[in-house]
Amino acid sequence: MKTAPLKFTKQWRHALTDYGTALAWSPDGTWLAAASAAGDVALHGLTDTVLTLRPADGQAMSALGFASSGQWLAAAGQGGNLTVWDMGTSRPAIAFTQSHAGTWIDQLAWHPSQNHLAYGIGSQVQIWDVDQKTPLATLNFEKSSALHLAWHPAGDRLAVSGHGGVQVWATDNWSAEPTRVAVPGASLYSAWSPEGRYLSSGNLDRTLTVAEWDSPPPWLMQGFPGKVRQLAWSTPMTKSGAPLVAAACVEGVTVWERDRGSGQGWRSRVLQHHLERVNGIAFQPETLLLASAAQDGSIALWDQGKKLAQTLKFPNGGCSALAWHPIEPGFVVAGTEGDLVFWQQATRSKGFG
Repeated sequence: MKTAPLKFTKQWRHALTDYGTALAWSPDGTWLAAASAAGDVALHGLTDTVLTLRPADGQAMSALGFASSGQWLAAAGQGGNLTVWDMGTSRPAIAFTQSHAGTWIDQLAWHPSQNHLAYGIGSQVQIWDVDQKTPLATLNFEKSSALHLAWHPAGDRLAVSGHGGVQVWATDNWSAEPTRVAVPGASLYSAWSPEGRYLSSGNLDRTLTVAEWDSPPPWLMQGFPGKVRQLAWSTPMTKSGAPLVAAACVEGVTVWERDRGSGQGWRSRVLQHHLERVNGIAFQPETLLLASAAQDGSIALWDQGKKLAQTLKFPNGGCSALAWHPIEPGFVVAGTEGDLVFWQQATRSKGFG
């Protein structure tokens, strides 16, 4: 798969009141939701429109996400409050809230096709039907706090990361025992491949686990210099018949590709450019173009997940989060000083207009 020559240029710059903690695009790309360590949540439009949904109150907001329908936006954080706004009104209005005083809610995830929301409260995960405002299930991880949530692309399973590995519940019977994918130490971040064939886990003990569903045992990738904090799968398949999986660890990014020769393992390549911790990685939708952003303010674009194609410098401080636009060839980066910057591929269009 070949890509056009890269030339991403800065299109706009907005600001939050503090360190950017979370980013989420609406499914149609009309709105970017951004949250900060000061507690504010704002919507940024395609031009200069900015709507403040939640003012800063000193309590960080850590989790943010749009429902696949685009109707709902959920946010939660340090204060233990979950808020869901109705995006179907002229001015987004609060439609649903839950309060869990004393518990920091730092994980939430929407079902890929239904308005069902999962979020973590300590060792429990609550799942709600937001349309009906009714609870669907409460899951108990038991061994630790729920560290990450990942719905299967088909929506029939929910993976929960924590101490000892990943536990996967089936949505047609929440009360049944979950399937367990054991890892050494703790799973910090889990992600399904887009076609749902593989489940990856970034682990505290400096390893990466990749399980092919219904085909145990999982592969264990070792040799990372630190804990694996974030993962990203490409949408397209490679010639091996599997997508790429990228892992962020300290200041490095490692890309793993299924071995075409034996078909039994994975081979890796280390992408080196950043000097400080990588805080965001993501593949551009429908391509093998990988973006990475780091604490040192550097942003790198890797063609085919291999070759360094373009570098960018964040204008103020370090980078804290990154998210590709779902439709346009562009991405937004949040910064440690509260800045939001959107870059777009100049060779394909001149802006949103």
